[in-house]
Amino acid sequence: MSIKVGRYTIDISNEDKILFPKSGITKGDLIDYYDFIAPVMLPHMKGRPISLQRFPEGIHKEGFFQKDASDYFPDFVTRVNIAKKDRTMVHYVVVDKAATLVYLANQACITPHIWLSRIDALDYPDRLIFDLDPAKNVLFTRIQKVAKKIKEVLDQLSLPVFCMLTGSRGVHIVVPLKKKQSFDETRAFAFDVARLVAHENPALATVNVHKEKRTGHVFIDWLRNGFGATGVAPYAVRALEGAPVATPVTWEELHKRGMKSQYYTIKNIHKRLSVRDDPWKDIQQHAVSLKKARSVLDILIRDAELEVKE
Repeated sequence: MSIKVGRYTIDISNEDKILFPKSGITKGDLIDYYDFIAPVMLPHMKGRPISLQRFPEGIHKEGFFQKDASDYFPDFVTRVNIAKKDRTMVHYVVVDKAATLVYLANQACITPHIWLSRIDALDYPDRLIFDLDPAKNVLFTRIQKVAKKIKEVLDQLSLPVFCMLTGSRGVHIVVPLKKKQSFDETRAFAFDVARLVAHENPALATVNVHKEKRTGHVFIDWLRNGFGATGVAPYAVRALEGAPVATPVTWEELHKRGMKSQYYTIKNIHKRLSVRDDPWKDIQQHAVSLKKARSVLDILIRDAELEVKE
């Protein structure tokens, strides 16, 4: 079987293979979803190196992450060569067309994870992410509370706030950037915001990286803000039963009663997008520099009597 996506023809194999056993969702369903979502998803992915999370035998079997594009990937799949610290090259896939999304779905790539920077300025991110990661048995209402506390700080810093249900367990709070600061600068900034929020809300949040010490708390993960680190792509499917989708939402939606990280799936996201535009459609128009915010944040850190990281 083959399908036409744009001007490219893609051979599809084993479309009836079940990837989500309890849900009965097949590889064909996954391919159809990525074909449908491509116009909304591509603007968030274009120009970004990605890591592929693949499950050839379905999510009930162990999957794997893949950074290096396979030799057999077709020529229309764009690659970018990025050197590792040991100077060896990784041939990352860049999703710049719908055909690539569909082709990767046929390779059982359930979840693409994207860089925070684009290939025109790899060292300068255009996203800053706070990944709100709840400890086991922590209710979503607690994540909502921590999100509010982060927004209170970001509001003081006059920074825009965008949010996304990760489709797994947590939420991403995102600030779009103008590619003015390096990864070292944005990561330090994210850490200072995270530790300030945790310091002021010790019963709710933590920046402790040790999982055994996070009981009952939401971990504000700032570590994703590093060169080569990735986050789940907006509208990507997660490798969980029901095929939940990482979904950008408005601030008001995030705080709706009954909201949860896996609220949207490949079964109901169509209805959502038929009645509501992508909340991140114009995200880059709100991009900012962190220069002024950095000065204000330093004052907040000192006022809280936290150690200032020089």
